[in-house]
Amino acid sequence: METLLQQANHMAPVSTEALALYLCQGENMLEQVNKTLRGRSDLSRLLGGNPEQMMFDNHRYHFDFMANVFEFQAYDMLVRMVPWVYRAYINHGFSADYFVVELEAWLTAINNFMAEDGDTVAGVYDFLLKNHGRFVDLASQKTWDDIEYPPGDDTEGELFYQYLLAGDFKECFTLGRNLLESSSSLEHLYLDIIQPSMYRIGRDWESGRISVAKEHLASAIVMRLLATIYPLLQPPPADKGTVVVTAAPNEFHEIGAWMVANTLELDGWKTLYLGANTPRSALLSLIRSEQPKVMALSIAMPFNLRHVKSIIDTVRGLPPSERPCTLIGGQVFRLSDRLQGALGADGYAGNCATAKDMVKKWWETAQ
Repeated sequence: METLLQQANHMAPVSTEALALYLCQGENMLEQVNKTLRGRSDLSRLLGGNPEQMMFDNHRYHFDFMANVFEFQAYDMLVRMVPWVYRAYINHGFSADYFVVELEAWLTAINNFMAEDGDTVAGVYDFLLKNHGRFVDLASQKTWDDIEYPPGDDTEGELFYQYLLAGDFKECFTLGRNLLESSSSLEHLYLDIIQPSMYRIGRDWESGRISVAKEHLASAIVMRLLATIYPLLQPPPADKGTVVVTAAPNEFHEIGAWMVANTLELDGWKTLYLGANTPRSALLSLIRSEQPKVMALSIAMPFNLRHVKSIIDTVRGLPPSERPCTLIGGQVFRLSDRLQGALGADGYAGNCATAKDMVKKWWETAQ
């Protein structure tokens, strides 16, 4: 991994003009890539029996992801993301050869539709193809966060994880309620029990150990738990002002944002939690009407970074009296060291506890 990161660090940045052309020709290139793959006689083998729509979706995600890589020059994000993509798709039946065929199709489309202006973009695809074998090796390796818990571990976190796998909301609720009654710490429940369990569930899906239905069931149980456990607590008066908390547009991972919203409300804020996939125009309209002191955005997927930067840029352009502080967080920031500063937000928080501390610091400074 380190060697690939060093190589990526020396790749030429994609110019603003080349990025604009990549975006402009995106639909044409996407159509050609889909047509090329569909025309292959070995497509069924490449897809491992999966439906073609899964391939089409991946091509769309690929285009959106690469646009974000190019805009933010986040080649470290590219290097860290590719093994995850390989691992997820291979464990769900795709052949490793599929990625070579796909990347070659993209490279042909770039040469066809971007001509000389696509040299730097083509160079990135050359890098991916040249290092395909290394990415396959990385996808097969066990990383530190793939390590299994010891069998028979009866800690609360292990129990909660097992209840999630079993789809047992009642036991999850009972465990969560008992923890709150014994410790009165919502942050302990969120950070030490729920969050690690959901990371494990995500890795279980990625590795093919559980189905997407099982993953969705676990997420739904946690969201039910967030809605039913929180009312057992008594939030203090909301005397610090208003905070808007939301997942980014096109973002359907909302558990982290929900945890932040509840944690801030317990710290004395009026919290307007908007949930998943809030449209950009609706969010900005709410910011203008409510004039919150803080806008907190959660981003899990790298495809959504450009949308978030557009929102932050617009908010930063508001008159000072109407401009909230902007806070960002989410799993995507584990992929690149560049992103926290590149999006232009006022602060970054890795979890609900650090979000609470940062917002509290802003509030104290303003007093």
